[in-house]
Amino acid sequence: MVIQDPLMKELDVAGQPVWQIEAVPITEQEQNETGYEKSVLFVRKDNYVVVRSVHWVKKGARLKYFEVKKLEQIDGIWVATEMTMATRKGEETLHRTVLSAKNVRFGQPLKPDFFTVRQLEKGLP
Repeated sequence: MVIQDPLMKELDVAGQPVWQIEAVPITEQEQNETGYEKSVLFVRKDNYVVVRSVHWVKKGARLKYFEVKKLEQIDGIWVATEMTMATRKGEETLHRTVLSAKNVRFGQPLKPDFFTVRQLEKGLP
């Protein structure tokens, strides 16, 4: 996606100052790959994390709403540990997904065989 006249305005989300930025695909191919006609992103000024977004879905006159419900700094890295994504058409919510991350750890030693096709298909032990 390419950003044209990106900064729409500055405001607060959950008491934090954010930039509201519009992103629009520059080619039809990008639009087809993402499925979005455009997106509006809310980026926190202090840590540059997208904490909210709205995506216009190319087919079906639907909107997708993303929101970070819980943001934590773990080992110096900002991590969204609770997020939601909702697909809506008008006032009706068609689908809602809640994502949670627990026991987030960085810098863990991993063996190369952890990334074999078989292991990736099998999942974590």
